[in-house]
Amino acid sequence: MKNIMPVLLLAALPLFAAEEPKRPADFQGATTMCNGRYALCIKAPCEKTQTNDTVRCSCIIEDGWSMGPNTCEERAKSLTSTYSNKFNGGSRTLSCPNAIDWAWCYGASCTKDAHDKKGKLATCTCPVKNSLAVILVGEKKCAYSTDVCSRMWSAAYPAESTFANDYFFYWMHEHGMPATPPAKACSTN
Repeated sequence: MKNIMPVLLLAALPLFAAEEPKRPADFQGATTMCNGRYALCIKAPCEKTQTNDTVRCSCIIEDGWSMGPNTCEERAKSLTSTYSNKFNGGSRTLSCPNAIDWAWCYGASCTKDAHDKKGKLATCTCPVKNSLAVILVGEKKCAYSTDVCSRMWSAAYPAESTFANDYFFYWMHEHGMPATPPAKACSTN
């Protein structure tokens, strides 16, 4: 029994000794980690506005650690859409096979949804991008990729999605805090 414990400890070491993920060259914005209130748009459906270059996304207001492009002081003054792995459990990343219109909400300004009686929803105004994109979906939606990719969602560039997933998890573990592991990709089978 004495020999089993050291083997188990050695097997766990790679989880905590991983190197910091490399930032993609075109990553837009800083990766400032803050503990406070934020809007999480990672699974947000969006609707068009009167202009073609922005959309309104329905995001969830959360409290805790998140990663964003602005300072913690700026985020404390106004509600901002930032990133966390909070919804990764039971979710998958869906890579749309062709360029699509999607919402880039990282760092977007948000307001509390006045119609939400529970105070947990925010409306964030996000710029529209057109490119390959990755969307966080529930596992069951992986089978409906064409349907999902044809709608407007908050999403991310593929390399940035991977980086955000990996960096958030890395940073939380480096600082001794629990975090949901990076979401796995939808199966291609």
